[in-house]
Amino acid sequence: MRALRGVDLEVGEGETLAIVGESGCGKSTLARLLVGLEKPDRGVIETSESIIPMVFQDSLGSLHPRRRVEQILVEPILIREGRWRFTPADRGRAEAIAAKVGITAELLGRFPHELSGGQRQRVNIGRALALDSKILVLDEPVSALDVSIQAQILNLLKELQATQGLSLIFISHDLSVVRFIAQRVAVLYLGRVVESGPAREVLTKAQHPYTETLLQSDPDATDGPPVRVVQGEPPSPLEVLPGCSFAGRCPLVQPICRTEYPAATVRGDRQFSCHVRAQADGTEN
Repeated sequence: MRALRGVDLEVGEGETLAIVGESGCGKSTLARLLVGLEKPDRGVIETSESIIPMVFQDSLGSLHPRRRVEQILVEPILIREGRWRFTPADRGRAEAIAAKVGITAELLGRFPHELSGGQRQRVNIGRALALDSKILVLDEPVSALDVSIQAQILNLLKELQATQGLSLIFISHDLSVVRFIAQRVAVLYLGRVVESGPAREVLTKAQHPYTETLLQSDPDATDGPPVRVVQGEPPSPLEVLPGCSFAGRCPLVQPICRTEYPAATVRGDRQFSCHVRAQADGTEN
């Protein structure tokens, strides 16, 4: 079984790269690899940071239930310094971190279950930034929040990015969120990146048929074709099929699609892997 196959991505300083795709495409596995929770069978992850922190979808489940907010915020610092006891000096550190992410001083003494979902996610973001990392991985960080709270968290991330030069790897299935937060997008299907490029271009002028179907199934799209759901189920990752992994669901499928995996077609800073579109572009024999 291969959860990911030949994924090759870059994220620039101060940039947000969104990873999008339906459930089971490999988004969360990619996130866990990036932060070191899992090890790749092949390939390397190159970064100037020794630690890449992560913000998880479950804001409550990712926080220690018996520790107060002030302890949670400085926990990475304590681990780095090889100690476990929270001291009065650490409270000042916690207050400084809390101020960055909009957590008021009155919340520092509370436990996670005493906070709202948005407050907990601010704690998660603050903890992730405790060691001044410049790269942050966020796995569906706002999907469990109300829309108004989503906007607050997304605006916080953009503010932190502007003031601290953060690079964000933002994993989401919500294209409206991606449109707001990302400068670049990579579309993942069954463990492969099938299209990537500037967010504005990918999300308005998709080249890969899978990207098109994602856009056409987006209920928040304001123009374009009527809403359409991707037909059929993706093949099992246990079954390595020849050809394009989207061939069984693709409305443009041709015989070659079922026998050869398409090479990447590159147009400036855009890239896609599709036989049909490459032929239309004149880049494939």
